[in-house]
Amino acid sequence: MKICLIYDFLTEYGGLERLMANHAKMLIEEGYEVEVLTCIYDDDVLKKMCFENIKVTNISKIKTKKEAVNLSLCYLGINKLSEINADAFLIYSFPSNYMVRKKKAIKINYINHFPHFLYFNRKDKIEWASSTHGIKRHVSVIMSWLIGGWLKKLDMNLVKGNDLRFANCDFTKKGLEKLYGSKMIKSYPVLDVVFKPSKEKINERFIFSSSRIVPSKKYEWMIESCSHLKNKLPLYLSGQVDESYRKKLENLAKKKKVKIKFLGRLTTENLVEYYTSAEVFIFTTPKFEFGLVPAESLACGTPIVVWGDGGGQSEQMLEGINGYLAKPYDFKDFARKIDNVIELNLKKRNKSEIITSSKRFSYGEIKTGFISEIKKLLSNKKL
Repeated sequence: MKICLIYDFLTEYGGLERLMANHAKMLIEEGYEVEVLTCIYDDDVLKKMCFENIKVTNISKIKTKKEAVNLSLCYLGINKLSEINADAFLIYSFPSNYMVRKKKAIKINYINHFPHFLYFNRKDKIEWASSTHGIKRHVSVIMSWLIGGWLKKLDMNLVKGNDLRFANCDFTKKGLEKLYGSKMIKSYPVLDVVFKPSKEKINERFIFSSSRIVPSKKYEWMIESCSHLKNKLPLYLSGQVDESYRKKLENLAKKKKVKIKFLGRLTTENLVEYYTSAEVFIFTTPKFEFGLVPAESLACGTPIVVWGDGGGQSEQMLEGINGYLAKPYDFKDFARKIDNVIELNLKKRNKSEIITSSKRFSYGEIKTGFISEIKKLLSNKKL
């Protein structure tokens, strides 16, 4: 059987891109023919997000260097989907749902979150749109203001009409089931095997965080929290950041007397070294759908501090063992929890338990449940 995985664009270094590559590998290992479909991709992203030996097809009929143009044309039907036949489609977004709506095949959703451009409030929509390069998100927000009611109804119908729906954690599952009124199956993102304690260590004491450095991730909150620390360690940040946001964070850090260091986008090998060497990993994004970076830190033996706001990141926590949950959006309590990790020497004391706590997100664990649900669906459809 042939299964096509489809997502609008593969031009960013993110968790969804890595997840798609892992899903493709799982399906290939089970003997399925797999093809990844997208409207535009970046060769460097494919290489670094581990799409080697996976067939990736640009479905745009008219290819341009303008990402928003390629996406718009694909959404308008100027694409090659009519030439592609598959037994099933594994779909990762609302626009992708829309593009394959007329295909006579089994349809499976993997949903990281509801479409932000449709369901966020006005302020959050603008912040979300500013948290990626290009204008594609800004265009989608404008569309939501113009025809948001119709788009919401369409989204509801497409999701409900699909044959199987995965959610990336319990937090997301609960929210999606309430929104769509349809059953969701939890399937966590996959923690890559490369994340394990490094033999190479960085001979410095520091607090660490890693992700795309964008306003929606609330990096200002990290700096605010670190300003209340008793243990005044520097904050090291890994990830892409645009110059204007970097200057804003540097100015805030200077005002709050927090030492901060931007490391840029690290290689995976260097990232593992920083995870392994840090005193503690912190993550201040509120009610995040899941977030693999805390799990990556745990796999490297470093405890975490995150908000106890019920978000997906809190599902990774064994309170007082692999880290702490801070009172939601209380910067002083967040700082206290960081100080607790450092002063109680949690990293050294609980090293084995910290690493073990990440195992439930391993490739093998996730694959077992994910493939089982797909096989069950495909078998029932054949009958």
